Amino acid sequence: MIHNVLLIEKADGNVVVKTRFWKIDFLEHDISDFLAGHRDLQTTEGLAQDTPVFVAEKHKVFHGPVDGDMLLLFVTDGRDEDRVIQHRVREGAARVSTALRGNSIGYIRDNLDDILGELIFTRFKVSFVGSGGVGKSTLLRLLFGKEPAPGGYVPTINVAVDSSETIQFGTFLVTVWDFAGQAVFQDLWSFYFSGTDVIFLITDSSFRNVMQTKSLLRTIRKEAPAVPLFIIANKQDLPESMKAEKIKRLLGAPTFAMVATDKTRREEFIRLMLEVAAKTVGVTLPDLPISEMITVRRGTEEIAQPGVSPVATSSAMTSESGFETVPYADGGIEAISKTPVPSSTEAVAIAEAAEPSTSETKTEKAVSPRVSDHSKILHLLLIVQKEGMPDVAFHLKYADDEIDTTAVASLISALDSFGGIDKESADGTSATDALETIEHEGNLVMVEKSKHFVLALIVTNDSEEDEQRSILTSLLFEIEQKYQDTWETWNGNASVFESSVFNALIRLPVKPISFDYIVRAREAGKPLPFESREVGQAIVKVQSAIEGNDTVGGLVRSLDIPRETVLGCLQILNKYGWIDFKVELSPTSHLKKMGVVDEDTQKAYGNVVVRFVDLCDGTMPLQDVVKKLNVSLPAMKFVATKLVLDGVLEVVA
Repeated sequence: MIHNVLLIEKADGNVVVKTRFWKIDFLEHDISDFLAGHRDLQTTEGLAQDTPVFVAEKHKVFHGPVDGDMLLLFVTDGRDEDRVIQHRVREGAARVSTALRGNSIGYIRDNLDDILGELIFTRFKVSFVGSGGVGKSTLLRLLFGKEPAPGGYVPTINVAVDSSETIQFGTFLVTVWDFAGQAVFQDLWSFYFSGTDVIFLITDSSFRNVMQTKSLLRTIRKEAPAVPLFIIANKQDLPESMKAEKIKRLLGAPTFAMVATDKTRREEFIRLMLEVAAKTVGVTLPDLPISEMITVRRGTEEIAQPGVSPVATSSAMTSESGFETVPYADGGIEAISKTPVPSSTEAVAIAEAAEPSTSETKTEKAVSPRVSDHSKILHLLLIVQKEGMPDVAFHLKYADDEIDTTAVASLISALDSFGGIDKESADGTSATDALETIEHEGNLVMVEKSKHFVLALIVTNDSEEDEQRSILTSLLFEIEQKYQDTWETWNGNASVFESSVFNALIRLPVKPISFDYIVRAREAGKPLPFESREVGQAIVKVQSAIEGNDTVGGLVRSLDIPRETVLGCLQILNKYGWIDFKVELSPTSHLKKMGVVDEDTQKAYGNVVVRFVDLCDGTMPLQDVVKKLNVSLPAMKFVATKLVLDGVLEVVA
């Protein structure tokens, strides 16, 4: 098991960057012992130059050269297969060498974990399943060191928005899913079980629920026959609970007794998860207490630099790491929420390569205006009135920030009842449009109302208001037409109208999609916030049809569902990380400007990206555009691909 990763200078062993994954130390004197062994290795005939070096009889150090002057070290406990770790450290050293081209050593220090990625981390997906009220969410709260939720049982609807968490146990990245066991959602299980390494089936240990769990178990065995499954016999503190041994005999699967509301059972549950993970992926856990195995990390450990206060370094590390603390004994397990680093290190250096270096230019750059003042869509809500109260039928997120949709809907409803949205005067003309635009948390909410629905579009400014309102009006008409025969039998369930999300995604796409895009499935994404079986089944059908390198056009032609539905499903799957898109660009590709570069992209790659987009008029091949800018073709090809996928550029030839 890899427990420490270091990048050191070959000459004197000075540590450039160091990351510790388990509570096993590899200290300065260990580095000195390694260097002595490494020098002996170089002068010993008949041994491969990357033969592992033993240090202090407890560390086995695998090493790979980085640009001739440094060594990448993977320090293990010696129980891994040599050829596996040797392959990983060679690949890791090559990645670090590549990342150093065009980047400073500071970039390596800040992003080493991301550069090495799966070479050091083992991703492990756990699914929690069970009937409503058996304690799945409470068990998750125990895992994350949180108190049980106040107010009693609150059902998890489909997959709750906050039910997918990624936490780090040493070099395990464990993604935990909690989704509803209600029968209405079971036809989506095969979709959510995709990529699952182990399933924990939860029962509340009552005889009635154990029998229900037996039925669930048959369904799970059908949908995921090869996935290891364990029973958690929860609520063992209740007098009517069945003993874990009896439940094991009834269900025929390994069963563990649990009381999810008992904080003292937390370490026991964490050890169970770790042992299951280790056994499944074929590694052995260190023979240490849990509190000694789990390392709390807030990013790559900083190495003290001359003139830098250790206290200041530590503080900066804590505040800028991107880790969210989940308490554990001496500090906590960490929930990982890092922003991915760019896939191409050359692209990061584009701005430096293209920017003039005169003092005048630097001054201009410091006061350069914002990229553009175009309106950015943040959220779209479809609201329906139910017994005089607003209910959100669907919520589309275009940005990553969160909003309280209930609060927004209630605000709109209150203002509507007070003054009226689109209220007409006696002569049939609009009496007021004062409530058609509401300011909310620094953004604008454009409101359009029809007979049964309200559409609320949250945007950054009103620079494109006329066009956006026209789209909202047309969309409302479509939705009213779609559900015109629904009202006499409507039972008040707002999810009935959720399938109109596909109409919205065509007119206001979360992501523009070309038929030439190549679709690639990913192992597992984020939970999907939909309750409608119609929406869920469409998403499952599209996701299941993706094989190899299908193009969007090919996928649409292969399915017997409307094109709009397929494109909407692809947008949803991409937004929540279940698929990604790929574009094949060549030096002779012709690109045409379709949109503007957003501020985040300009900050990441520099002003040269704006000039590049402006030059793309569809008449010149990519290589000629790049020559005009005097930048690297491979690097700009990477950025151009991103801009095409963002809808800023279009491939015309």
